[in-house]
Amino acid sequence: MSNNLDKLEVNLEENISNSINKFNDLLDNLSGLSNSKINDILWKLRADLELLIIEFKFVLEKENRTERWQTSFKEELKGTSSKQKAIMMLESYRKSNQEIQTIFEKKPEQSFRYFWELKETISSILSAFPVQKIEWSNGGMKKVSRDVFKI
Repeated sequence: MSNNLDKLEVNLEENISNSINKFNDLLDNLSGLSNSKINDILWKLRADLELLIIEFKFVLEKENRTERWQTSFKEELKGTSSKQKAIMMLESYRKSNQEIQTIFEKKPEQSFRYFWELKETISSILSAFPVQKIEWSNGGMKKVSRDVFKI
């Protein structure tokens, strides 16, 4: 069993690294991306974080229940539809891959919390990057913006 747990931890470390790399890459390239592309990347990152959190729970042997700090964080979390505020919120989570790996090795519970809070923050700011759709109207193309996710 210990060998399987070691494999899970190695897999978790790889997934942590991949998630941080994707997140930092997004932050580095925000200015050159359309809102639709940012929205798409955030949705994919959020899904990856959801799976990462499940892996954390298994490795840390956490029960599947909401903890007090999670409830407090959700109550205090203020989403935004402002692109500038959303970018500032995302930037506040920027950490290097090495920093996250060190936290994971020394304090895995803190690393779990970081990724859980990042996932919730992403959910709260998705409306700041609306998806633009193109529809045909009166024989021409027209961009149409619709809310994809509301909190």
